Amino acid sequence: MTGLNMRKRVLIGLLAVLGLWLPGAQMIFAADGDAGQAGAFLTYGAGARAMGMGRAFVGLADDATAVYWNPGGLANVAQNQVILQHTTLIDSNAYDYVGYDQIFPTIGTLGVGLVMLNQPEAEFRDSYDVVGSSFKNQEIGFLIGFGTDITTSLAAGATLKVVSQTLMGSSGAGFGLDVGLMYHPYPMLNIGLAFQNLVAPQIKLKDDAEHYPLNLVFGVGSKFFGDTLKVDLDVSKSSEQNSLKPRLGLEDSPIPDLFLRAGIDDTEIGLGAGYRYAGFQLDYALGLQAVEMMHKIALSYYFGGFELKAIADPPSFSPVGVNKVTVIKLSCQTKFEIRFWDVQIRNETNAVVKKYSGEGFPPDHLIWDGLLDNTNPMPDGKYKVQLTVVDANGQTKHSSEFSVAVQSLLPLGVSPVELTE
Repeated sequence: MTGLNMRKRVLIGLLAVLGLWLPGAQMIFAADGDAGQAGAFLTYGAGARAMGMGRAFVGLADDATAVYWNPGGLANVAQNQVILQHTTLIDSNAYDYVGYDQIFPTIGTLGVGLVMLNQPEAEFRDSYDVVGSSFKNQEIGFLIGFGTDITTSLAAGATLKVVSQTLMGSSGAGFGLDVGLMYHPYPMLNIGLAFQNLVAPQIKLKDDAEHYPLNLVFGVGSKFFGDTLKVDLDVSKSSEQNSLKPRLGLEDSPIPDLFLRAGIDDTEIGLGAGYRYAGFQLDYALGLQAVEMMHKIALSYYFGGFELKAIADPPSFSPVGVNKVTVIKLSCQTKFEIRFWDVQIRNETNAVVKKYSGEGFPPDHLIWDGLLDNTNPMPDGKYKVQLTVVDANGQTKHSSEFSVAVQSLLPLGVSPVELTE
């Protein structure tokens, strides 16, 4: 069975599992969810990527939303990242998230997040339906966390959060603490555990103080086919609810830098997609709920950190021309030692036409002559090049793809220049 056929079988199986939940969608959508509980705005999710996966992310948590989902995952962040997310909720309510990760290679990763819920001005009506003064509701959560490796397979982290609410002229603030763990027993398996509101924030607006409930989330994240297919299953339990809440999500990258997602939880079915180019990544998620569809969009920028880079110089060459070769320059910064590396060159149909590989740290450059069989040049066109490494902890990392053009034929209407005396 080829790898492609196996990939299709796995995807079909995972989608079938999601489909088994769909007949119960009415029951799921009828659930109260977290609405009405103190701090419910902090359960809406962060990042269009995670929300496109049905908010199943505690077992993966490897980007600038880890400070929100599971601070133990901050240690798994590969690059510094800035993220801006916007969601329009029902009745024009706006829900936004801003996050930033900064990696300190020998210490750990610092994560900062800001969650904001803004509800527009609305009329107040008493029990007799008499219109009173208008009011607004605004809830804000500021998150700052840090995650670090305890061993090569276990990471831990904590998030301090300061929350505030302004409602009908009254305001209050409080602080709380989340603690998270991320265990990596095998290369393709992550086990996450998050204690959200372990120290519970409490906000007093007028008379009684509201306490945020403790929420325990256990997540299992799996990675297949060189990390191009990721699956996460989370189960959460709130101190204010008796039932367990499962969440299931998947992310597939059928081609480099393109991501397709699907997931389901107790409130909605999520669908999503993302694309990364030159360090920027645009993610979109669609939340299908009982009464509405919610659109979530996020823009991220990745830079520095544990980064793989590969570029070609020159980016266009001719095996039979003046520039007969191109130099593929490689740059690697990884947390753990590199066990194995390869550089694949693929044509426009995504077939591999050339592969370089080896053990240990890759060389700083490779030379590609663009020849098919050491004599004949490759067909003209654009070729995609990507560096992949597997580190000593079994993690697979990929560089961004880049293009190299082979151009041996003269353009139509151009003739060789004849030299005359």
